[in-house]
Amino acid sequence: MSQSNIPNTLPSVEKFIRRVAQAEKSQQKEIRITIQEAREITQDLAILSANLGKAVQEVHKSLQEIKQSTSDIDVKFDGGGF
Repeated sequence: MSQSNIPNTLPSVEKFIRRVAQAEKSQQKEIRITIQEAREITQDLAILSANLGKAVQEVHKSLQEIKQSTSDIDVKFDGGGF
């Protein structure tokens, strides 16, 4: 399996999660984000989704190869010294 490009951090999403947590603590009924923040979150989530899709395909392919290699058994007979 090749090295995946799944990001280790999603700064825009992490910032959004912190803002939601703060809003919940202060019992706010809503939060607002700028269109720029929305764009950044959307971009990060799109990249994450695309890379996760690739990773899932790679895992599936690897599992199929493992299944194939474990189910194919080669039996060879050596006639010995007759």
